[in-house]
Amino acid sequence: MDPSSLPRLLPLVAMLACSRPPALNGDARALVYRSRSKVPDTAARQMAAAADGDARRRAPWREPNHLHAAGGPIGDGRDKYVFGETQLYLGEYEPEPGKFREVDPQDDAAMAYADALFTVQQLQRWAQRHDIDWDVQLGRARGRVRASGADSAARSLLSDLSRKSGLSAEEAEMHRPRLDEKYRDRR
Repeated sequence: MDPSSLPRLLPLVAMLACSRPPALNGDARALVYRSRSKVPDTAARQMAAAADGDARRRAPWREPNHLHAAGGPIGDGRDKYVFGETQLYLGEYEPEPGKFREVDPQDDAAMAYADALFTVQQLQRWAQRHDIDWDVQLGRARGRVRASGADSAARSLLSDLSRKSGLSAEEAEMHRPRLDEKYRDRR
């Protein structure tokens, strides 16, 4: 390669470096997700608004889902990768300054499973509406969510959470109101 061609290649290299999806972390306490391709900014804005609305309608166990963007802020008009995470486990919290409350591990597992299910369903709805696929990861377990639903690896990830909680998907969602009330001082 002629060294004089390097300056012409630098913009291409920079563009390719910015066109990769953000990395997923292996946090065992959070379900992390990212779009597999860039999405139009209008879709990113709609998904961010839907996530905010869902958090108001359905109280999250630990914290609401927030969408983030790689390749520019949401609302700038450019295509971008979208990513986020759902913190699944509460463990303990501080309802008043200096006073800590531990969450029963079985209650935490039930709510973690319910929130993971909800997040995967949310990703599937967005995949259907915006024609995008998602990578998901919890700890070392990885999977994909498409318009047709979770792939076998993502279903396995959810099955592991189901086993830890001892609940079916329907039971986990049915327990949510009672557990939300039991730990209402967490907000």
